[in-house]
Amino acid sequence: MSVEVEGTIDLNEFHKLASTDIAKLISGAAVRGAVIFNNSGKPVTFHTYNYSDLVNWVPAQKTLVASGAYGTVAASGVFFKIHPDNKKAEEFLVAPGKAYVYSGPGRLEATT
Repeated sequence: MSVEVEGTIDLNEFHKLASTDIAKLISGAAVRGAVIFNNSGKPVTFHTYNYSDLVNWVPAQKTLVASGAYGTVAASGVFFKIHPDNKKAEEFLVAPGKAYVYSGPGRLEATT
């Protein structure tokens, strides 16, 4: 399943909203989804895999997020594996119900 960007928002406003009412950011998303703000300066497709997936051949979801925008990701498990632009070497984990700022490989910040 492929999902397009869900919203554009200022980074400071994203931090504020994520810390006070994450439900507004996740509204309409899959149950137990997470939100990622793309602050990398380029569009990124986040390939989301189930935490227990060891092979990572078929993502549970793909979410294209423009720079300066945010999108939701969802899979199963206590955490989701995220591969930016399907690059396993850049894998990071996110937790459902949380919001994050992605600024490039190795640069992920949890806001909640």
